Amino acid sequence: MTTESMSMSHLIAGSPETTTPGSTPSGTAADPSRCDGVVWFGNVDWWYHNRGHASVRMATRIARRVPTVWINSIGMRMPVPGRTEIAWRRYQRKVKSLVKGLRRDPATGMWIYSPLFVPSYSPRMIEFNGWLLAAQVRMVRRWLGMRRPSLCVSMPTMTPAAERLSWTKVVFDRCDDFSTLPDSDSKVIAGLERRLLKLCDHAAYISQALLDQEQGLTEDARFLGHGVDYQAYTTARPLEGERPPAPPAIRDLKRPIVGFFGGMDDYRMDKELIIKIARHIAPATVVLIGPEQLDLSRVKAEPNVVHIPQLLPEDMPAYVAHFDVGIIPFLRNEFNRLCNPTKLKEYLCLGFPLVAARLPAFEPYGELILTAESHDEFLEKLDQAMADHDLEMAKRRRASVADSDWNKVADAMAEMLACPEPKGIAR
Repeated sequence: MTTESMSMSHLIAGSPETTTPGSTPSGTAADPSRCDGVVWFGNVDWWYHNRGHASVRMATRIARRVPTVWINSIGMRMPVPGRTEIAWRRYQRKVKSLVKGLRRDPATGMWIYSPLFVPSYSPRMIEFNGWLLAAQVRMVRRWLGMRRPSLCVSMPTMTPAAERLSWTKVVFDRCDDFSTLPDSDSKVIAGLERRLLKLCDHAAYISQALLDQEQGLTEDARFLGHGVDYQAYTTARPLEGERPPAPPAIRDLKRPIVGFFGGMDDYRMDKELIIKIARHIAPATVVLIGPEQLDLSRVKAEPNVVHIPQLLPEDMPAYVAHFDVGIIPFLRNEFNRLCNPTKLKEYLCLGFPLVAARLPAFEPYGELILTAESHDEFLEKLDQAMADHDLEMAKRRRASVADSDWNKVADAMAEMLACPEPKGIAR
């Protein structure tokens, strides 16, 4: 995706009107209860992480309503060579991100800012980074003409910065329980999350299990869940009739294709299970699509494993529509226990069989998906899935997410952020 760097001569493409830096978007000045911009403290880095994350899906839609700036994640743990997978690669990609500064993504109209920070996560350094981040965000807000911005926070280490600035509304994007993230300081992170739950006007939960666990800890807790680009996925994979041709990268692979797409992190993915899957289904193919955020060398050494680097969300349906079975081979750890993978509804929308590690987020879907607690059970369920050609079951899977839509989810987030009503937005 191309970007354009910030300069004094550039215009800011506010949505739906065009504004210049330092001006107020049309339609916001008359209502002081509405924000005139949104700052999103992100939980991923726009330049190298998976852009299919729910937070990104919502933020890019918020940018259609009001000027929005995505602040790249400052992380929660320091990669340690010899202990953290691909540690040196993590350093390199973050440095490349930092030098980009403030840039605008012309495809979405959203601004992206890579803040300067000290990559250390002791309580004292987290507070220092809060002061440093707040100073940078204050300048960015002034440059973008945000006089009454609202804030959405997805990353708890950015809490001190949130506390140092004034906001029209504060929403805690409660997408994960980060205090359980391996190699992070659980006590410190839990304390930051509690501070944010007290600070925010609204907490938007992706996981019902996490909401239930934290009931009563914040003023207003709401379950948002996920949406799905229903039209894009159903068009890419009609359940009856001819299917659009597969992209060249997967067109001639040995079938059936067992596939996964999305972010691949060391705390998410069960690499040993993926290797077992590849050997179990050989000579059929395992396809993995997404950024390589862990060491996949042993996985890719299997002759029937194909890895495709990160794709833009709008390009994904054309690829995954040609999976025969979808998998979610997550580690069954405490962090994943309270997750709710975005790809679940996308898999269901495509209609093909799905095998996943057994997690609370999958329980409402009952017989529509197959879940497993052990590697051996996962392989048994995979055999069942590969033999499943039931058209009626495929229709039931698709119907289960027919009323899900990212625009609805983003509208709920926009209401919490006190964004102005959309005008003339083509969705």
